[in-house]
Amino acid sequence: MGSIAPISPDPKTDEITVLVTGFGPFGKNKINPSHLIASSLPSSFIINTATGTNNNNINVKIITASPIPVHYRTVRDVVPRFLFPQQQQQSHKKEAATEAVTRSYPPSIKPITPPPFTDPLLAVDPSAVTEGHQPPQRFDFILHIGMAAPREFYTMETCAHRDRYVARDEAGETMEGDTLWRDEYKAPEILRPGFDTEDVWRRWKEDLMV
Repeated sequence: MGSIAPISPDPKTDEITVLVTGFGPFGKNKINPSHLIASSLPSSFIINTATGTNNNNINVKIITASPIPVHYRTVRDVVPRFLFPQQQQQSHKKEAATEAVTRSYPPSIKPITPPPFTDPLLAVDPSAVTEGHQPPQRFDFILHIGMAAPREFYTMETCAHRDRYVARDEAGETMEGDTLWRDEYKAPEILRPGFDTEDVWRRWKEDLMV
Protein backbone atom coordinates (compact mmCIF):
# COMPACT_ATOMS: atom_id res chain seq x y z
CA MET A 1 0.00 0.00 0.00
CA GLY A 2 1.09 3.59 -0.45
CA SER A 3 0.30 6.75 -2.34
CA ILE A 4 1.98 8.93 -4.93
CA ALA A 5 -1.27 10.52 -6.10
CA PRO A 6 -1.72 14.28 -5.53
CA ILE A 7 -3.86 15.31 -2.58
CA SER A 8 -7.20 16.79 -3.59
CA PRO A 9 -7.15 20.59 -3.06
CA ASP A 10 -10.77 20.54 -1.86
CA PRO A 11 -11.31 17.41 0.27
CA LYS A 12 -14.92 16.50 1.02
CA THR A 13 -16.08 16.65 4.64
CA ASP A 14 -19.59 15.20 4.27
CA GLU A 15 -18.84 12.25 1.96
CA ILE A 16 -15.80 10.18 1.09
CA THR A 17 -15.43 7.62 -1.67
CA VAL A 18 -13.35 4.52 -1.01
CA LEU A 19 -12.23 2.05 -3.67
CA VAL A 20 -11.75 -1.49 -2.34
CA THR A 21 -10.11 -4.06 -4.59
CA GLY A 22 -9.53 -7.80 -4.33
CA PHE A 23 -7.71 -10.26 -6.57
CA GLY A 24 -8.77 -13.17 -8.75
CA PRO A 25 -7.64 -16.83 -8.65
CA PHE A 26 -4.05 -17.36 -7.57
CA GLY A 27 -2.23 -20.69 -7.67
CA LYS A 28 -4.32 -23.41 -6.06
CA ASN A 29 -6.79 -20.85 -4.74
CA LYS A 30 -9.53 -20.82 -7.36
CA ILE A 31 -11.57 -18.39 -5.26
CA ASN A 32 -9.46 -15.62 -3.80
CA PRO A 33 -10.68 -14.64 -0.30
CA SER A 34 -9.54 -11.06 -0.88
CA HIS A 35 -12.29 -10.59 -3.46
CA LEU A 36 -14.83 -12.34 -1.23
CA ILE A 37 -14.10 -9.80 1.49
CA ALA A 38 -14.18 -6.81 -0.87
CA SER A 39 -17.43 -7.88 -2.54
CA SER A 40 -19.16 -8.49 0.81
CA LEU A 41 -18.76 -4.90 1.99
CA PRO A 42 -21.82 -2.61 2.07
CA SER A 43 -22.19 -0.01 -0.68
CA SER A 44 -22.21 2.75 1.94
CA PHE A 45 -22.35 3.44 5.67
CA ILE A 46 -22.44 6.41 8.03
CA ILE A 47 -19.67 7.49 10.40
CA ASN A 48 -20.69 9.72 13.29
CA THR A 49 -17.88 12.10 14.19
CA ALA A 50 -19.66 13.84 17.05
CA THR A 51 -17.23 15.80 19.24
CA GLY A 52 -18.59 17.99 22.03
CA THR A 53 -21.38 20.13 20.60
CA ASN A 54 -20.51 19.29 16.99
CA ASN A 55 -22.49 16.48 15.37
CA ASN A 56 -21.23 15.66 11.90
CA ASN A 57 -22.17 12.51 9.96
CA ILE A 58 -19.90 11.39 7.14
CA ASN A 59 -21.26 9.16 4.43
CA VAL A 60 -18.72 6.58 3.27
CA LYS A 61 -19.37 5.35 -0.27
CA ILE A 62 -17.65 2.08 -1.18
CA ILE A 63 -16.79 1.23 -4.77
CA THR A 64 -15.77 -2.34 -5.64
CA ALA A 65 -14.89 -3.96 -8.94
CA SER A 66 -14.37 -7.31 -10.53
CA PRO A 67 -11.45 -9.22 -8.97
CA ILE A 68 -8.18 -7.91 -10.40
CA PRO A 69 -6.41 -10.70 -12.33
CA VAL A 70 -3.11 -11.76 -10.77
CA HIS A 71 -1.21 -10.54 -13.83
CA TYR A 72 1.51 -7.91 -13.61
CA ARG A 73 0.48 -6.47 -16.95
CA THR A 74 -3.11 -5.92 -15.82
CA VAL A 75 -2.04 -4.37 -12.52
CA ARG A 76 0.41 -1.92 -14.10
CA ASP A 77 -2.28 -0.79 -16.55
CA VAL A 78 -5.17 -0.62 -14.08
CA VAL A 79 -3.72 0.86 -10.88
CA PRO A 80 -2.50 4.14 -12.47
CA ARG A 81 -6.08 4.75 -13.66
CA PHE A 82 -7.20 4.60 -10.01
CA LEU A 83 -4.54 7.06 -8.86
CA PHE A 84 -4.43 9.44 -11.81
CA PRO A 85 -7.81 9.24 -13.64
CA GLN A 86 -7.49 12.58 -15.43
CA GLN A 87 -3.92 11.93 -16.56
CA GLN A 88 -4.80 8.45 -17.76
CA GLN A 89 -7.84 9.71 -19.68
CA GLN A 90 -5.63 12.15 -21.57
CA SER A 91 -3.08 9.40 -22.21
CA HIS A 92 -5.73 7.04 -23.60
CA LYS A 93 -7.04 9.77 -25.94
CA LYS A 94 -3.54 10.33 -27.27
CA GLU A 95 -2.98 6.62 -27.80
CA ALA A 96 -6.31 6.29 -29.59
CA ALA A 97 -5.46 9.22 -31.87
CA THR A 98 -2.08 7.83 -32.86
CA GLU A 99 -3.24 4.20 -32.81
CA ALA A 100 -0.06 3.35 -30.96
CA VAL A 101 0.60 2.10 -27.43
CA THR A 102 3.78 3.64 -26.09
CA ARG A 103 4.14 1.71 -22.82
CA SER A 104 7.56 0.11 -22.43
CA TYR A 105 7.01 -3.42 -21.17
CA PRO A 106 10.07 -5.37 -20.02
CA PRO A 107 11.27 -8.33 -22.11
CA SER A 108 9.68 -10.80 -19.67
CA ILE A 109 6.17 -9.63 -20.60
CA LYS A 110 4.65 -11.39 -23.60
CA PRO A 111 1.42 -10.41 -25.37
CA ILE A 112 -1.46 -11.96 -23.43
CA THR A 113 -5.21 -11.54 -23.10
CA PRO A 114 -5.97 -10.90 -19.42
CA PRO A 115 -9.28 -12.07 -17.94
CA PRO A 116 -12.17 -9.57 -18.12
CA PHE A 117 -11.95 -6.70 -15.66
CA THR A 118 -14.61 -4.12 -14.77
CA ASP A 119 -13.03 -0.71 -14.28
CA PRO A 120 -14.50 0.86 -11.09
CA LEU A 121 -13.82 4.33 -12.47
CA LEU A 122 -16.89 3.83 -14.63
CA ALA A 123 -18.91 3.05 -11.53
CA VAL A 124 -18.05 6.51 -10.22
CA ASP A 125 -18.65 8.38 -13.47
CA PRO A 126 -20.04 6.34 -16.40
CA SER A 127 -19.82 9.39 -18.67
CA ALA A 128 -16.03 9.42 -18.35
CA VAL A 129 -15.67 7.43 -21.54
CA THR A 130 -17.69 9.95 -23.54
CA GLU A 131 -15.84 12.70 -25.36
CA GLY A 132 -16.42 16.15 -23.87
CA HIS A 133 -17.41 15.06 -20.36
CA GLN A 134 -15.57 15.79 -17.16
CA PRO A 135 -12.81 13.37 -16.09
CA PRO A 136 -13.82 10.73 -13.51
CA GLN A 137 -13.83 11.55 -9.81
CA ARG A 138 -10.74 10.70 -7.80
CA PHE A 139 -11.13 8.25 -4.94
CA ASP A 140 -10.44 9.64 -1.48
CA PHE A 141 -8.96 6.35 -0.28
CA ILE A 142 -7.92 3.14 -2.01
CA LEU A 143 -7.74 -0.13 -0.07
CA HIS A 144 -6.10 -3.07 -1.82
CA ILE A 145 -6.85 -6.44 -0.22
CA GLY A 146 -4.64 -9.41 -1.08
CA MET A 147 -3.90 -12.94 -0.01
CA ALA A 148 -0.60 -14.15 1.46
CA ALA A 149 -0.82 -17.93 1.59
CA PRO A 150 -0.28 -19.88 3.78
CA ARG A 151 -0.85 -17.23 6.47
CA GLU A 152 -3.86 -17.88 8.70
CA PHE A 153 -4.16 -14.36 10.09
CA TYR A 154 -4.84 -10.81 8.91
CA THR A 155 -2.06 -8.26 8.51
CA MET A 156 -1.95 -4.61 7.48
CA GLU A 157 0.84 -3.76 5.09
CA THR A 158 2.47 -0.41 5.84
CA CYS A 159 4.53 -0.04 2.68
CA ALA A 160 4.82 -1.19 -0.94
CA HIS A 161 8.02 -1.82 -2.86
CA ARG A 162 8.40 -0.40 -6.34
CA ASP A 163 10.88 -2.85 -7.82
CA ARG A 164 12.18 -6.44 -7.78
CA TYR A 165 8.96 -8.31 -8.57
CA VAL A 166 10.59 -11.45 -9.92
CA ALA A 167 8.02 -14.02 -8.77
CA ARG A 168 5.92 -15.28 -11.68
CA ASP A 169 2.26 -14.34 -11.98
CA GLU A 170 -0.62 -16.50 -13.21
CA ALA A 171 0.61 -16.04 -16.80
CA GLY A 172 4.12 -17.19 -15.87
CA GLU A 173 5.52 -13.67 -16.31
CA THR A 174 7.63 -11.39 -14.10
CA MET A 175 8.17 -7.65 -13.90
CA GLU A 176 11.95 -7.90 -13.77
CA GLY A 177 13.40 -4.85 -15.48
CA ASP A 178 10.14 -2.87 -15.51
CA THR A 179 10.62 0.90 -15.08
CA LEU A 180 7.07 2.27 -15.40
CA TRP A 181 6.64 3.44 -11.80
CA ARG A 182 10.17 4.82 -11.58
CA ASP A 183 10.31 6.66 -14.90
CA GLU A 184 6.73 7.66 -15.70
CA TYR A 185 5.36 8.27 -12.19
CA LYS A 186 8.61 9.14 -10.36
CA ALA A 187 7.67 6.80 -7.54
CA PRO A 188 10.14 6.26 -4.70
CA GLU A 189 11.56 2.80 -4.01
CA ILE A 190 9.14 2.37 -1.09
CA LEU A 191 5.61 3.80 -0.95
CA ARG A 192 4.06 4.56 2.42
CA PRO A 193 0.48 5.59 3.25
CA GLY A 194 -0.35 9.21 3.93
CA PHE A 195 -2.07 8.40 7.23
CA ASP A 196 -1.10 7.13 10.68
CA THR A 197 -0.95 3.35 10.21
CA GLU A 198 -0.22 2.73 13.89
CA ASP A 199 -3.44 4.52 14.84
CA VAL A 200 -5.48 2.56 12.29
CA TRP A 201 -3.93 -0.71 13.46
CA ARG A 202 -4.64 0.08 17.13
CA ARG A 203 -8.29 0.99 16.54
CA TRP A 204 -8.79 -2.04 14.27
CA LYS A 205 -7.53 -4.40 16.99
CA GLU A 206 -9.69 -2.68 19.60
CA ASP A 207 -12.80 -3.10 17.45
CA LEU A 208 -12.03 -6.79 16.87
CA MET A 209 -11.97 -7.33 20.62
CA VAL A 210 -15.50 -5.97 21.09
